[in-house]
Amino acid sequence: MTAGQQVASVGSEGQSSGPHAHLCVYLGPLTQRHAIDPLAWIGQATEQEGAPMPLWGVDISNNNGAVDLAQVRAEGFEFVAAKVTEGSSFNDSFWPRNRDAARANGLILIGYHYVRDGDAEGQAANLAAHIGDPAVPVALDFEANSGGWANFQAVSAAVQRRGMRVALSYVPRWYWQQIGSPDISGAPGLWASAYVNGSGYASVLYPGDDWRGWEPYGGNEPIILQFSSSGHVAGKTVDVNAFRGTREDLLALLGTAAPTQPTASLDQLVGSGFAGGEQLYGNSVVDFLRYLSDFLSEWREEQRTAEQTMAEALACLVQGEGK
Repeated sequence: MTAGQQVASVGSEGQSSGPHAHLCVYLGPLTQRHAIDPLAWIGQATEQEGAPMPLWGVDISNNNGAVDLAQVRAEGFEFVAAKVTEGSSFNDSFWPRNRDAARANGLILIGYHYVRDGDAEGQAANLAAHIGDPAVPVALDFEANSGGWANFQAVSAAVQRRGMRVALSYVPRWYWQQIGSPDISGAPGLWASAYVNGSGYASVLYPGDDWRGWEPYGGNEPIILQFSSSGHVAGKTVDVNAFRGTREDLLALLGTAAPTQPTASLDQLVGSGFAGGEQLYGNSVVDFLRYLSDFLSEWREEQRTAEQTMAEALACLVQGEGK
């Protein structure tokens, strides 16, 4: 046995006490009937650090009906992937509701498009018309009737040409094998699936970070794993997923990380090390704006509009030139 090793499930985890171990000290002639405190032995054992839990997520569509995303968040889930469109004509009527509710409840939002074979431009147009916000990170759902790998690449390129970001690629291993096991190393954010048996809570069903479902394929390594389609979440039975990383890691992967410390406002206005800084009364933004207002008033009074554009006047100001 090793420190921290679980040897069995006992009554606290089920209805029966299975095999388990006790530390016992028997008093007898060898111990001269003196009680022995086992703390000295236990204290020498290496304390086992608990493995970090993954982030839990759900993926939902019209097939799930109205999902209470406030309750999903309350149950400890961090992200939701909701269906937006399929092919070149279908749009999910629940998407606007799911999108807005996910944001309102602090869930990391992903919009997914179910890829159909052919008409890549039409599919991208359909997605662009219904997603409502091109900043929403996109997952491409590539499985039954999605065509070959060239079709995935064509749809992905078409989506990105329309200003959206393909951040995740749901390509289950079984479908990858069905289309000939191509090289998918270029697929962004591989999202795999491999199901455990049974149904229940995600944290109970999850088979662990070293489970076979996490194994690489096609030259790519999964970063999200859909490990059951029978998770009990917010009173519904839904697909449940795990992400091995932190919330910040997932936001960065999706391109929606929290903004870094903003550049000082003055630098945004006039650039770092502005040559005319001595004219800005201690570089106060308020004073700079007052100075700018005075400059423009005098500029108008001098009636230079015929010979100098506003941009040219501001350029003179930035260069520290006189009026």
